[in-house]
Amino acid sequence: MNFYDLAERALELEREGTRLIRLNVGDTNLPTPRWAIDAATRSLARGRSGYGSAAGLRELRDRIARREGCDVAQVVVGPGSKQLIYGLLSVLGKGPVVVPAPYWPAYELACEQLGLGMIRVNPSAGDRWQLGALPLTGASVLIICNPLNPTSTIYEESQIRRALDEARQERVAVILDEAYKGLAFREIPRFDAIRVRSFSKEFNMEGWRLGYAVAPVEIARQLTSFLQITTTCVPPFVQEAGMACLDHEEEILGDNRGVWRERATLAQAALADSGFSFVRPEAGIYLFASHPEIKDSGAYAMELLNEGVVVAPGGAFGGYDRHIRLCLNQPEDLLREAIGRMNALAARTP
Repeated sequence: MNFYDLAERALELEREGTRLIRLNVGDTNLPTPRWAIDAATRSLARGRSGYGSAAGLRELRDRIARREGCDVAQVVVGPGSKQLIYGLLSVLGKGPVVVPAPYWPAYELACEQLGLGMIRVNPSAGDRWQLGALPLTGASVLIICNPLNPTSTIYEESQIRRALDEARQERVAVILDEAYKGLAFREIPRFDAIRVRSFSKEFNMEGWRLGYAVAPVEIARQLTSFLQITTTCVPPFVQEAGMACLDHEEEILGDNRGVWRERATLAQAALADSGFSFVRPEAGIYLFASHPEIKDSGAYAMELLNEGVVVAPGGAFGGYDRHIRLCLNQPEDLLREAIGRMNALAARTP
């Protein structure tokens, strides 16, 4: 059972009345900021429910350009980072796509849908999941997720700059997936690459479907054309909600980082006491852990589902079958309860 099948099975059990503690899906379970809700309500009251520009509202793109230090012509607004990355791969993907593991399963699925080969590069927890040698010769695109989903670790600046230099030499386009950048516990510099960000995790707006890409003008134009024939535009009232979040970015992100830091500290202490190993998270919202008794992450996740806890199997993130990913999206009492059940199951796993 893969990552998405497991998520659907959990939803089915909940519909049947089963109580589950869900740590599998990257949904923050935090309330959307009141500024976003108020802005969307005002926008709808003004009738802002029609079509808009495929590239996004100019007012939102102006704010993003200031945030990213780029020209507004480089900014494209879309319905979440997933579709933006898919669109960029459809524009740029002329050959294999290089992806350091562990990685978000959507990358692999997008490559399959587009008929692109994917070259997986497997670092190890012993290297703190840092970038190793990248086989870029003959590739068309390199995707780097920073902070990294599923580990919530941050790549060293020197490693990313080395990767960017090597990619330029090989004429490989680089997509930086920065969906979790605003939740990093330390500052991450701005890199000269195609950058994709999302309002989902940073601003607790998963269901609103809002994100953006920053790219060279010609690539931005092609990405806009892709959005024109797929989704037309992001609803204007959703974009106005995003504008309100950017206007209050410092307060929102500061509060959210505090939540994720506290939960990471709690989870690390609870897991370490029972033999789980992990690299310390450096951002929200995940923890990627292994245990010597877990040899098949899919089987362990299914057994744990029967115990009322849902986690994501590590095999879904590039073959890490001794690992599981936890989204730390539950309050303290439920996190403790879930980890207690995990520990008990791992202890009796043959």
